[in-house]
Amino acid sequence: MIEVCFAHCDAPLPKDFHFNLPPPSEDALPRLWQRWKSRRMAHFLLTELGKRQGIEAANFGQIQREANGRPYIMLDGVDFNISHSGEWIAVILSKSQPKTIVGIDIEHPQRVRRFEALLRHYADEAECLALLEPAKHPLPDLASRFYLSWCLREAILKTQGVGIMALNEVRHLPESQQLFSSHCPKGCLHFYHQLPFFLAYFWQTFPLAKTKPNLWQWTGDWQKIDQIQPLVYQVNPF
Repeated sequence: MIEVCFAHCDAPLPKDFHFNLPPPSEDALPRLWQRWKSRRMAHFLLTELGKRQGIEAANFGQIQREANGRPYIMLDGVDFNISHSGEWIAVILSKSQPKTIVGIDIEHPQRVRRFEALLRHYADEAECLALLEPAKHPLPDLASRFYLSWCLREAILKTQGVGIMALNEVRHLPESQQLFSSHCPKGCLHFYHQLPFFLAYFWQTFPLAKTKPNLWQWTGDWQKIDQIQPLVYQVNPF
């Protein structure tokens, strides 16, 4: 089973939820408080998704990191990934045999960026042409098309703990909605532009498997997100 969820860092938490990391001092900088609240919410979301799949919360108090910095727990068949941006947090968790590799990226823009210049820095000419010409793509504005290009790369690279230095090693075919990369397994990716942020998540696929993640928002209780449809990409399809 694969589950995806997101929340604002100030969303209310259950009174019985306990987070071991103590909060900053009252006079700490706002960014330190936001970082702490984001980590607290990420831990809550991860443990809640774990409960749905029969994973004891104590397992997530023992998160370790691979040499490349990617987090994991010592539990067979479990993979997860976390992303933060601004005041928003997103988590993806899978439990299966064989293990399903997952990755996620959330981007909540805080400022206007030089979209075309950034795109040309890492994307090939064919991708730039497809994304910079509005008539060639269903997304309505350049910001959405740029974050599509960025988020999908981040999500698949995070499956192997690879950083943004490898952005240009991902081949993106917008018109056929396909991705190719040596840094992730074969799989599927969903991208949402209709939320208060941009969201992409990847999951590994296997022959005959028809697993599709559920998407949830935590606002003090769980809300299933099924009224909007993502762009669907095939990753390493051949």
